[in-house]
Amino acid sequence: MNIKKSILFALAIVGWMSVAAANAQGMKWHPGHYVMFAMGDSQTQHLANMNEIANDTTIQGVQIRILWNTLEKSKGVYDFSSIDAYLKKLKSLPVPKRLVVRIHDRKFNTTSTSGIVPTYLLTESIYNGGLTKTSTGYAARLWEQPVMDRLIALYKAIGARYDSDPYFEGIASSETTLSLINSNWPAGYSHKALMTQYKRLVSSVRPAMPRSNLFLYTNWMGNDNLMAELIQSLIEPRAAAGGANVTPNKPTQGQRVWTGQLGADYRGILALSSSVETGELGNFTPKQINDYAYNTLRVNHLFWVRNTYSGSADKRWSTGILPFLRTNPPIRTTCPSSIAICLN
Repeated sequence: MNIKKSILFALAIVGWMSVAAANAQGMKWHPGHYVMFAMGDSQTQHLANMNEIANDTTIQGVQIRILWNTLEKSKGVYDFSSIDAYLKKLKSLPVPKRLVVRIHDRKFNTTSTSGIVPTYLLTESIYNGGLTKTSTGYAARLWEQPVMDRLIALYKAIGARYDSDPYFEGIASSETTLSLINSNWPAGYSHKALMTQYKRLVSSVRPAMPRSNLFLYTNWMGNDNLMAELIQSLIEPRAAAGGANVTPNKPTQGQRVWTGQLGADYRGILALSSSVETGELGNFTPKQINDYAYNTLRVNHLFWVRNTYSGSADKRWSTGILPFLRTNPPIRTTCPSSIAICLN
């Protein structure tokens, strides 16, 4: 048996053991195409947008992106009314749709620190200011345990509230990279420290939401070895590897790991997902993107941004993406071995 096959065999055994340890707990499994709503639009607009997919059987659900500050109003005091509103709307549609909530712990293209994380993170000394400057904005100091502890508490609270709801598919994280300025890393930061905290996030949150998906957006982690370690760590807690961007023939670091370019091939072992962003839609058609996602990345959940401005008409939502999705393009739906029992 060669080394690669040995690794795959070991990963399969770990996946089986994780299921046994969880008493064979089944997980919600609604793979397919999802709409990812724009953060710049209001919730009222998002709810109205749901009407256009109300009867579409090829669209499994929606992903909404919410800033941490919106959900945690003060320390340990949460406001989930926005999530409740999305679920209520989805449940009213004639064809069932599921919800994925993506937590944003950062903001791009901003010079202001307000509105990103809860205020107490900015004022209590244990959090060292709560945020760090990035190349275009600010991000939470997730490599520091006190800050990650608070993000874990938020994920746990969401999981505990919605895990039993069949319309709640799961939680997605922000990208693993913080987009720091390379020449000016904050004191105490390292890629390994950040990876360690992401591993804590996954292992800590899973018990609070054993039936729901946890999508970790594994796009970049400093170096290939750290990314490989992070993705391998997702098997036992039955988490999903994911990430922003589906750019044909230009995989992210995380996508290179899970497709076996750097060692073990995780396709079919881990649940996999990716988001289609406006960047790639400027250069590729929806069919080209889906072909790459299906044939090479082999993702199970594909989140399509509701693009209204980037690229030509054949790459925009109403005139390109939505008509394409209505042709029922293929996507991988087989239950990953790390999950073993998928409930749909």
